[in-house]
Amino acid sequence: MSVTQQRKGRERAAREELILEHGRRLLLREGFQNLNLDELARSIEYSKGTIYLHVETKEDLALAIATGALKERADLFERASKFTGLTRERMRAVGFACCQFAIVHRDYFNIEMMLRSQSFWEKASEERRRQHGLQAGRLFHIVSSIATEAIRAGDLAPEVRTQDVALSLIAITMGSHIASMQPDIQMLCGLTDPFAAVAAVRRNQDLICDGWSWKPLLKEFDYTATDKRIKTEIFPEATWYTAS
Repeated sequence: MSVTQQRKGRERAAREELILEHGRRLLLREGFQNLNLDELARSIEYSKGTIYLHVETKEDLALAIATGALKERADLFERASKFTGLTRERMRAVGFACCQFAIVHRDYFNIEMMLRSQSFWEKASEERRRQHGLQAGRLFHIVSSIATEAIRAGDLAPEVRTQDVALSLIAITMGSHIASMQPDIQMLCGLTDPFAAVAAVRRNQDLICDGWSWKPLLKEFDYTATDKRIKTEIFPEATWYTAS
């Protein structure tokens, strides 16, 4: 690749990052239905035609925004998966990563809720759907890989299907994060701040792991000590965590 091509590549990447950052702000402020590419073009001082060099539709734009955040989430999962310990401790580190992501990207789950309709996915380009699928696949692979190791180690029963474990953990985590953002749920469950919400998410993750009889069970092990190690060794930036 020539020097000129490298420069053009950097310029294109910087322009796309600008488009996605301003697009994210508009998406959160206006909602998907009112997302307007003309307004986006004015805010970044580029033509609408330039935006179309990066995204084909506003569905592409919204999906690219979600994919960027999903990639950061998968990166956190990979950091967490390198934690040294028992398989359930390693899965606990992944749960810790989920909460770290939710604190840093509090708007992510709002965007996810906007993108769940079938009509949305049909209008997004195949390439954008592929990129999103790659990042979602990274998340699923990390969780299911730790579950596979747990079966080999005897921490999970041999008849357990790893994809079922992964699905249950991902579902309870996503559902808990989304539910805890709803004002009525916050009031009913006493979730007075984001830190209380992530604590509730972690309790639900523990219940799922105990439900699978993933050893050692919560009542049989000092997971508070595990959390302290996760915070110190993997996520020192996690200011939301305080040892109880």
